[in-house]
Amino acid sequence: MSIGYFKCLPYSYTLLMILSSQFKKSRHLIAVIGGAIALNMFAPQATAKLFDGPVDKLPVLERAALREGKVILTGDKGQYTCRILVNGSMDTAWQVLTDYDNFENFLPSVSESDLLEQNGDRKVFEQTNKIRTLVFTTKSKVKIAVTESYPKTIAFKSVEGDLDTLDGTWILEPVSPYPSAPPNQVLITHQVEVAPASTPSRSIFFNIYENTLEATLAAIKQEVEIRSIQ
Repeated sequence: MSIGYFKCLPYSYTLLMILSSQFKKSRHLIAVIGGAIALNMFAPQATAKLFDGPVDKLPVLERAALREGKVILTGDKGQYTCRILVNGSMDTAWQVLTDYDNFENFLPSVSESDLLEQNGDRKVFEQTNKIRTLVFTTKSKVKIAVTESYPKTIAFKSVEGDLDTLDGTWILEPVSPYPSAPPNQVLITHQVEVAPASTPSRSIFFNIYENTLEATLAAIKQEVEIRSIQ
């Protein structure tokens, strides 16, 4: 071997080390970029899970109000959607909404309630409502037929009584604190169409009904949460 070969060896070795170092850095950079790409690919799906619950699909103001424990009422002139978020299980919420014989014990406007007929998931109960205002007190009685689809929906319709129309649905949806966690809350949605049989003023009737509806949902929340800790 020539002397020139040995003179060049340290330089070649140094160059080799530099290239090796750059290669390792490149491999690390590729790994980082690859990881970032992978995260970018999966991030949308992970993020979507945070916003696909029944509460998260609602408008921002409604979501905030529900999480503060407030009743959300939308609609007017006899067509309403009312919502409340309760702490408890689907089963407890279902028991409260189908406790027809005991509505007078926890619903503010109900003075009497009795289950009259039961045939599987189809039931009929009679409910007497007593509403007090600053000016007058009104009393009404209505017989309601329900069809239960455990544990998510209860369809109801008046079949006799002092209302011309009472037709709607209760909807129950489980709510989890975060994706994949067991549900610890229930979103209760009440959709109803109502009209009086006879009244001096339909606007007064609707105003009273709206106030009663909000009070009813608040009372249901309270009852579900009381039963949940018993």
